[in-house]
Amino acid sequence: MSLESVTGQLVQITIVYEHSTMIDASTNSPLIDHFLRKVKMSRSRHTWINYAHDLKVFFTTLSLPLEQVDRHSCLRFMELQDQAGLSSQTINRRLAAVSSLFHELNLLDPVLFPQNPVAPLQLNRTMYRRGSPSLYRKQPQRVPDVISEEDLRSFFAVLPTWRDRTLVLLMWMSCLRINEAVSIRFGDIECSHRSIHIRHGKGNLERIVYMDPFTFAALNKYLDEERRDLFPDVDEIFVAFKGVARGRPLSVNALQHAIDYYATRCGCALHAHLFRHTGITQLVLQGMSEAAIRKLVVHRNINSLLPYLHLGDTFVAAEFEKAQQVFSPVKQLQRVLSGGEQ
Repeated sequence: MSLESVTGQLVQITIVYEHSTMIDASTNSPLIDHFLRKVKMSRSRHTWINYAHDLKVFFTTLSLPLEQVDRHSCLRFMELQDQAGLSSQTINRRLAAVSSLFHELNLLDPVLFPQNPVAPLQLNRTMYRRGSPSLYRKQPQRVPDVISEEDLRSFFAVLPTWRDRTLVLLMWMSCLRINEAVSIRFGDIECSHRSIHIRHGKGNLERIVYMDPFTFAALNKYLDEERRDLFPDVDEIFVAFKGVARGRPLSVNALQHAIDYYATRCGCALHAHLFRHTGITQLVLQGMSEAAIRKLVVHRNINSLLPYLHLGDTFVAAEFEKAQQVFSPVKQLQRVLSGGEQ
């Protein structure tokens, strides 16, 4: 397929779904098709899906040909998204998809696409001493919410199946993202170490995570009492048992809807990612080494765990008390006073 740009044509992006799962994305622009294929091959499936949706929103909102997208139109997009009530986080995520697209276009055709309209290259860094030239909105450091013990008890009390209990425990105790939990296959489980091979995590990174004994027991309950020998040709562990999706791998949307439904039943304000936040926070507060936590949850930034100390007063107080056991100001004062008396 030729990668020549089709000038003057409004960008149209078509997304194809099968059983509520995105299976394809195509456009009337060979350049954008190239970019989406590149993302699909080099990034995680989750990133490919997000980029396709975010670019569709961008070009649908602006109704511009690809070659006419500039810094002014990106700013207009931000204004329209802001007026629609979108959060800074969502706006920045959509701008990141546009920025990544134009970075690739610059590599393909630097004459037609000489600059990235979202985040221009800083060829002379002294020009930008007072701030970045990017359009990304500044966001306050997000403090991850956590689920209270009372809400966790109430939520588990209304879950009707071992399948749903196991999935929630995997997101909470093993700190999995929702898409990682529903994608687990039989071949990913290593029973002797209660470990799971996550093959397609964020950033397409593989890793090994672990189950505590209770989660492992819940998984076995699900397999013995609910999954049994049903659907032997389905490799995914978690499947739908009702409706038109019966026998198919459980989808992210189905699990999200289930969490929303049962959270409403027990009067809790919950969403899937809160379980992961809660699990990571508990690991931090229990003193697990930061390097081990980052490897477990795929946080590569050395400062990525700082927000999880937001329950910090209790944590800092405990750490302060431990420090005092080594360094005693009373002993130091006694030495000073004895020296003074002499």
